[in-house]
Amino acid sequence: MSARKEESAHPVRDMLTESAYRLITQEGVEALTVRRLAKEADTSTMAVYSRFGSVGAVAGEVCERGFVEFADTLRAAGTSSDPVADVLAQGLSYLRFATENPRLYTLMFQYTSPDWTASKRTSLLQHGNPTESVAGRAAFRVMVDALRRVTPTDAEDAILIRAGATWSMVHGLAMLSIAGHLTGVHDLVARSALIALAVGYGTPAPEAERAFDAAADRQP
Repeated sequence: MSARKEESAHPVRDMLTESAYRLITQEGVEALTVRRLAKEADTSTMAVYSRFGSVGAVAGEVCERGFVEFADTLRAAGTSSDPVADVLAQGLSYLRFATENPRLYTLMFQYTSPDWTASKRTSLLQHGNPTESVAGRAAFRVMVDALRRVTPTDAEDAILIRAGATWSMVHGLAMLSIAGHLTGVHDLVARSALIALAVGYGTPAPEAERAFDAAADRQP
């Protein structure tokens, strides 16, 4: 079944998801109430419960959509003959996505589905995933694949740990920027941090600096 046919088979659910996405990205998750969502989607509050069960499940749907867009952004950073520059380009794309979509990004990393209980979460090293979000796992794998090209002979565990550290560092930069703590120095801090990350993983400093400049030139 085509994506178009699949969407048209659930018009009310799709309309609710789209309205929730718009509310969250424009006003923040605090604007997402059952009553407000039903009004925005021009439907009833019962439609929210019958399609999703709760407003929290609607937020989860928006969260998944955000991770899909996030993964697409990371992939769009592209690949070249310089795998270090590719990883740094992903890092810059990551930061751009977060700072251009602060409300959505914050939801993606703060939302916890009732289904994602501690007992159901999996080990990063055992399963290669930092999250139970399906789209979130896909986004993480984009980063893992890019890092694997930098050190293709490394064991998978080492690459996963490196990916976890990379994600953690860039996420920290993103959240500090969203909170306004890096106003005026965001670009300088991002450059310093990403170059330091590349050096820490074995790239000589001059090569890391050249790779960062190449990565920055690729940004839209």
